[in-house]
Amino acid sequence: MRLGVEVGKHTQDVAVEHGIKGVPISADQLVNEGVNRTLAPLTARGLQVCQIGAFGFNPLSVDAEAQANQTETLAKAIPLAAETGCPYIVINGGNYHPSGFGAADARNFSDDSLQRVAEALTPLLESAEKHGAKLSIEAYLKTAVNSPESFLRMKELAGGSQALRCNIDVTSLYNYQDLWDPAPKVEQVCNGLAGHYGLGHVKGVALKDGFHIHVELAPITEDTTDWAQMLRLMAPHMPADSWLILEHMFTPEEAHTSLAHLREAADEAGVTLE
Repeated sequence: MRLGVEVGKHTQDVAVEHGIKGVPISADQLVNEGVNRTLAPLTARGLQVCQIGAFGFNPLSVDAEAQANQTETLAKAIPLAAETGCPYIVINGGNYHPSGFGAADARNFSDDSLQRVAEALTPLLESAEKHGAKLSIEAYLKTAVNSPESFLRMKELAGGSQALRCNIDVTSLYNYQDLWDPAPKVEQVCNGLAGHYGLGHVKGVALKDGFHIHVELAPITEDTTDWAQMLRLMAPHMPADSWLILEHMFTPEEAHTSLAHLREAADEAGVTLE
């Protein structure tokens, strides 16, 4: 698997230090600065694009003005994706709450919501097919696309376009019980989305002390996920043009420890991280 990293402002330095090729860019940057200016600093350091983030595109958002702007940006980014060397543009799975990923709305969890997401994506998928791009849903517990089953239902409603993909990001789908024993959910997600993979995302989440359920991002060394299990299940289904991205790290020191932990898991799984 090709390996990418995201460490905030430290991303490029960490990638170079650890011999990792893949780093993310944003759709906003790509559209506003163009392909050449966006890629120039990456090329100068021997880096490649592993993901084009359009996380602000939320097809269920009630903030009509914001979503009109996000839709315009996404539509302009799609024809440029192939020129970056990375076809994957990552988008939100649909949330009536305008925060996108920060909160939820009860209306998200219905077949009608999936229908609305599919309708919003249909013209964009037609463009993606034409230009060789892939729209990859960031499935998340709070959004309309919140499981392999809901993604497959939405893809059916959108006409089954092969330009529509779903990230494998198991911790984004954990419920309370999964945080204690993630193995069944890891198997369900990795096998349930076989044939529909976009990018692989690796990040840790952990329970924190508190009166009620409280979960936060955490280093993957503090997460209960068996990353070797995840990599072993993913490997047969990862597209050749895809990337496994270790993300949501905050410091170079955390990146160093987490990368070592992930590489140990890859060795255990018999998976090569390039």
